Amino acid sequence: MLPSINVFGLEIPTYGIIIFIGICIGGIIAIQYFSKFNNIKKEDVFYAILYAVVGLGVGAKLLYILTNIPFIIENSATLGFWNIIGQMFRGGFVFYGGLIGGILGVFIYAKQFKISFKSLLLTLIPVVPLIHSIGRIGCLCAGCCYGMPYDGFGAIIFDHSPIAPNGVPLFPMQIVEAICNFVVFIILLLTYKRFLGTYKTVGLYLILYSIVRFTLEFFRGDLIRGIYFSLSTSQWISIALFIIGIVIFVYEHKNNLNKRDTPKSLKT
Repeated sequence: MLPSINVFGLEIPTYGIIIFIGICIGGIIAIQYFSKFNNIKKEDVFYAILYAVVGLGVGAKLLYILTNIPFIIENSATLGFWNIIGQMFRGGFVFYGGLIGGILGVFIYAKQFKISFKSLLLTLIPVVPLIHSIGRIGCLCAGCCYGMPYDGFGAIIFDHSPIAPNGVPLFPMQIVEAICNFVVFIILLLTYKRFLGTYKTVGLYLILYSIVRFTLEFFRGDLIRGIYFSLSTSQWISIALFIIGIVIFVYEHKNNLNKRDTPKSLKT
């Protein structure tokens, strides 16, 4: 595809450019639209996004390295330990690590400046799948997160990707996941006001994306990330987040029912 763009003789990774665009678009929507439902200042949302971006980068890279530990151990003798570590830092990211790191970044900002973490999280979580959807287009350009060999409808053939196998028809993983993430964003957008003030939006996002990710992992071709008991690392994380999402959603639902059923005399 288009792994980099030449600007005045400087090669700029397309992946990074598109991720930046996605963060900007998602950030604008969070600041201009979702913030008004959570009684939070727009500038706080902006700075929380900056903290989240740092956490995202650190978390995504850290989990990428952790999932490649077997590869590092197996090849350190032949390729050199520090050479492999350098490749890891120049290599990809793992979304789930970025998600966890981003949430921790928002949490740190909330605690540091004594702002409601719940309000910040509910403002930012709906745009996560939108940013992710745009980011997957960056993956398509770079060739990372590629699909398994596949010669059916929509197959993609890379010709000069530094990551994906070139000249081989592959499942259009990046495109499919981009579409799925955008659908998740639309669902969160449509249900947002209904779940306003609760963590149901967070629970719904975890449920929906964990299902998407668990399913699509069967069509991934970059198995270097690790397979344990026939499931990938991301599938095990998806199972855990699906359970967490269900617990959050059910807890919030029961909590809301209890509040609604509480007599007014007891509420006062």
